[in-house]
Amino acid sequence: MRYRWEIKTTDTWYSGTDASVFLSLSGLDASMREVQISDPDAINDWERGDVNHGSIETQDLGELQTGTLRHDQSGPAAGWSVDWVKITNEEDGREWTATVGTFDSGGRFPLLRFSRTNDGQFEEIKKQRAKRATYAADKEAADKVSAKRQAREQAQQQAASEADADLDADLAKRQRELDRDMKKAEAEAKLAEQRAKLDQMRSGSAGTPPQSSGTFRTYELFGVLNGGNVPLSQVVLCDANTGRCSVVPGGRVLVAESPGEGFGLAGVPGRWSAIYSGRSPTEFGLDADKGVLASDGARGWAVTAAFLSQVFGAGWRAAVYS
Repeated sequence: MRYRWEIKTTDTWYSGTDASVFLSLSGLDASMREVQISDPDAINDWERGDVNHGSIETQDLGELQTGTLRHDQSGPAAGWSVDWVKITNEEDGREWTATVGTFDSGGRFPLLRFSRTNDGQFEEIKKQRAKRATYAADKEAADKVSAKRQAREQAQQQAASEADADLDADLAKRQRELDRDMKKAEAEAKLAEQRAKLDQMRSGSAGTPPQSSGTFRTYELFGVLNGGNVPLSQVVLCDANTGRCSVVPGGRVLVAESPGEGFGLAGVPGRWSAIYSGRSPTEFGLDADKGVLASDGARGWAVTAAFLSQVFGAGWRAAVYS
């Protein structure tokens, strides 16, 4: 959820500040931890009489109630006098405003108490959500009726099929024979593939990544944060205890296919062979002819299928390889 903030500095002498500013918000549904804020469009924000603005990405807070505003008293002019703070939910247009006042000796203002000053499209969106919920409930009821009808039809079909038990037994026998033949064919194909890899290694070409078909290609994952390209490790954080990974707020993960993108790891064949000489992408759950690398700015490493599924979901192959 994105919230837009606006802060009005009073139009009095020495009312601006050069200090760093911090804001937190609390609603009926959730609270947002304190974050440092600054105006991305201002060269020197928090000046006398200015209205500064910016955006915050956080979870849905619900109806906004309170918040905190403070500065860290850094810089040559650390005072500050604020008229009001305005917060807007960019999804439904709801707007809340809190008057401020003077800060204490620690740089903190009194607790911000918000009241709604604009309803935006909240009521209309609420009606639409209720309509969708009603539709979903009706569809669920219809699906249950359909499921019961299908169950009756299946029971009738099963009863009819029992009259031809001999034919069923013969078909089952043929299916078992077909399954055995398919397993045998799959095993023979796997053995043939392993023999081909062994022959390739013996012929001295083990340094080339095994290819399933066509030309070997290396893809690179990199991040975009604050409008600039950054290593993947700066936009994706992984919990050491749970192993779960997530993209940092405001960050994006992009896929590079050529060396001119990202940090120069991608291309045909790309840098896979230089970093993982003799090792196949299949060791990391990838396709044999498609390596996926990432960089921390100094070195590259292989990205696993498990990591890709957390970032892009179950359809990560379409997101990365297409």
